[in-house]
Amino acid sequence: MRINTAPNEYKIETVGSQYIVVDPSDEIVGRYNGEQEAQQNIERFEKEHAVSETAHLLVENAVKALMQLNGVDRDTAERAMRDVMGGA
Repeated sequence: MRINTAPNEYKIETVGSQYIVVDPSDEIVGRYNGEQEAQQNIERFEKEHAVSETAHLLVENAVKALMQLNGVDRDTAERAMRDVMGGA
């Protein structure tokens, strides 16, 4: 049984007495004993996803700025960013 079914969102499915959290790509990301616990984890997953998306946009903009300001190619700009971030 699905509890929420909006497309491109996390879903909660019930299997027996468990609440299964499924991500937008239909991967199971957690199993919980209660619906509230499942919902709280969905909120955490969504926040983490938003932070990751924002970080990606910031890095992409920084790479583009390095390319433009220093007249270097993308590989050089990305390498500089990785060096600054400690090889991440």
